[in-house]
Amino acid sequence: MDWEPEQIPQQNHLFMHVHEMWRRNGFISPGAFQNHGEGMSTDWQKYATPQETRRRAKQPGHNAVVTLHVGSVRQLPEQQVEHTPNVAEDNRAHTDVYGKKDEEVRMKLRRIGQIVIGFDAPVE
Repeated sequence: MDWEPEQIPQQNHLFMHVHEMWRRNGFISPGAFQNHGEGMSTDWQKYATPQETRRRAKQPGHNAVVTLHVGSVRQLPEQQVEHTPNVAEDNRAHTDVYGKKDEEVRMKLRRIGQIVIGFDAPVE
């Protein structure tokens, strides 16, 4: 199985699981929005649901899921959204958000990110 990267439309959304260590008074800390390696790992809504994204976490029950609007992410300084399917992990939805995540960018990502599965929600 070999998936080609696709162009992601501006109006689409990304899902990202966020570990509870980033929970601050019911909100997600801007520190959750950071690169791991070269980019910030997310899933594209075309190939994943929020529940599937949560299940990809090492400890699904300790994670929330946020959604990020692709067009809004691309408007942030130096941020690029690229579909990067991960064949090794059987994840066609995998998408990286490349670009430096300084404090300003992290705050803006937190503002545009909306929680779609809360930390306390049961794992489906």
